[in-house]
Amino acid sequence: MNKINRMISNYNYNPGSISRIKYIVIHYVGALGGAQENCAYYGGGNRGASAHYFVGFAGEIWQCVEDQNIAWHCGASSYKHPECRNANSIGIEMCVRKKNAARLGATDKDWYFENKTVQSTIELTRYLMKKYNIPADHVIRHYDVTGKICPNPYVYNTGTYTWDAFKKAISGQNGDILPATTKPWYRVRKTWKNASSQIGAFQTLAKAKQCADQHAGYHVYNDAGKKVYTSSKIPYKVRPKSNNVPIRTGPAKTYSAARTFLQSGKYEIVEEKNGFGKLKSGSGWVYLKKVERV
Repeated sequence: MNKINRMISNYNYNPGSISRIKYIVIHYVGALGGAQENCAYYGGGNRGASAHYFVGFAGEIWQCVEDQNIAWHCGASSYKHPECRNANSIGIEMCVRKKNAARLGATDKDWYFENKTVQSTIELTRYLMKKYNIPADHVIRHYDVTGKICPNPYVYNTGTYTWDAFKKAISGQNGDILPATTKPWYRVRKTWKNASSQIGAFQTLAKAKQCADQHAGYHVYNDAGKKVYTSSKIPYKVRPKSNNVPIRTGPAKTYSAARTFLQSGKYEIVEEKNGFGKLKSGSGWVYLKKVERV
């Protein structure tokens, strides 16, 4: 199991004891942030909600509330489940991706989990089950407690990973935690770190490239976060990676540098040639490796 990183909060919980733990409730964060980011947010002030653990895109685990204490993760005005409540459960939040990140609807069916998020959550759940003697039938979804569509991918079960497979994995009913092979995802966004800028996710590179070409300033990233394609659509805006990027009179290093340089700010590129971009202002050309799209 991955290391449990601790960022224990002084907020959003009630005191409790280990003897209270009877259930594990699985959630999804319902937004695009990572585990550490969510842990810091829910632990950083009075939010009115919390969870014990957050599991990230690379399988990293962050703990926000001590196990014995009562996190505020499945409370409601009415319940479907006859017994499970905040007071007798541990809450695990799974970080989640979305194919169309322009819309974050709770009932949208294009939310999905990363391979490593699923595996790490299964391992964490097994660990907690063993530690607190929790049977598999006491590992349930937020949906099973209150009827809320959470975790979305495990309510609709339309993606690669299903709730049935998760329950079998924690029960030891199947040898493989995850499918043996899965298709890679290609995500279209401005930068890898800016997950909220994502406008699409595709399992074929050609479709991802097509999407990027329709949106200036966007790139295609693989599962590892490596940029594999840059939109060729012009015009687009850039900013210098460092101070005093020279502006040249033509699209090559053999052209003399003008007496002006790019300073901090945004600039529009209207033409590309030989790895250089022509500035809309007409002041010259800049080497594109010295700037980044915005």
